[in-house]
Amino acid sequence: MGKSKSDKRLSDGSAGGSASKRSKEAAGPSSEGASSSTTPMPTGSPARGAAPLVAPTPAPASTPTFAAPAPADEDSMPHLCCSVCLSFPESEVLQCCAGHIMCKECYDRVCHEEKPSCPSCREPLDVFKPIRNMLAERSIAVLSVRCPNAGCEKALTRGVLDAHLARECHYRQVCCKFAPIGCKWEGIAAAQAKHEDSCKRAETPGWKLLKRVLECQEAERTKHEMELAEARAGLAVCDMLSSRCKNVEFTSVVCHKCSSHEHVAGKPAHCVSATFHAIGFRWKLFTVSEPTEKRFSAVLQLRDCRVPLRAEVFVLRGQPLPEDIKLKISTTTHTFDNKHRSTDPVLLAEGAACETLENMECITLRVGLIDKRSGRLDRGFMGQMVSGGSGMGGMDEWDDEERSEDDGMESGGSESDLSSINSNRPVRIWQ
Repeated sequence: MGKSKSDKRLSDGSAGGSASKRSKEAAGPSSEGASSSTTPMPTGSPARGAAPLVAPTPAPASTPTFAAPAPADEDSMPHLCCSVCLSFPESEVLQCCAGHIMCKECYDRVCHEEKPSCPSCREPLDVFKPIRNMLAERSIAVLSVRCPNAGCEKALTRGVLDAHLARECHYRQVCCKFAPIGCKWEGIAAAQAKHEDSCKRAETPGWKLLKRVLECQEAERTKHEMELAEARAGLAVCDMLSSRCKNVEFTSVVCHKCSSHEHVAGKPAHCVSATFHAIGFRWKLFTVSEPTEKRFSAVLQLRDCRVPLRAEVFVLRGQPLPEDIKLKISTTTHTFDNKHRSTDPVLLAEGAACETLENMECITLRVGLIDKRSGRLDRGFMGQMVSGGSGMGGMDEWDDEERSEDDGMESGGSESDLSSINSNRPVRIWQ
């Protein structure tokens, strides 16, 4: 029997459905996943050959910006300021027993006074047991501060400022790494690498490098010899103070500029001090400047010479001087008498420092005098209280009493006589 048209369409549809079903099973689950993940084309898609539609990119979320905190100043936090210099302490913070804080520099300066006391409450300070305020140090360390280098705007705290200035700041002043071989470039750290890549000193030939190295070694050797000479002078002073002597005295002397007509040791004097007393004699200190030889010296003069006096003398710096001036430790040994009342000039400085010293109106020096005469030690040097006499280190009232006591013992005096002598003699007080 012939099939009708409707039966034929049904048979074709069932055959097509079974074929599509078999193809899906052969493809497996991957094809299903791929088909499920495919997004349908939006309506109104562009024609073939046209540019594809691009989804608009969302604008990024704006990051909130915070302004750097304003640097803390002394006016806003006076409770964290030093009570002497009224500024924030840079290192250690010390305090009195009442809690008033001071920076390390001001505390040391106050402790060098005759009676160290707090400048705020006048409470005495214990120079051997300073009180450190750790809470104030930590509070100051977290205060905001601005970098002092021009151009740097990094937010900092006082606790990290030193490390930032030493290693991290791109605007700090540095020199070229070829500076030891003669490069004179100096600039900010941000430009250092660019300069070093094109530095002409990097192409210096070997013989020039060797010459420069020898010059640097010679400069280091000269500096080392100067340091050794200073150390030997310091040891010489220690040996003077350790040796047997009759008396030792130190004094601080201020020398003022004098007239050009005044001479000492056959040379024109530059500065002269007022007469001062030491080890029982009167003295004057002169400074002598020799511009042609670039030498600056000191001369000690004995004003009155009653007996020959053998003494050791050393002269030290007595006031802060500019950084380019460094006075030497000068020592000398001299026997003073009527014909030799002045020592030979002892060298204090030489070279370029002499010109600066010559232009100074006054100079403060410290002079040490060691009496090397034979005889018994001076009572003041032994730590005994002076009860009378001249105090010149000679025979005085104490010696007379000891001699009278010895005479009484030799003559066989009674115990009552000895007790009366002992009751009238002064009491020895040891410091």
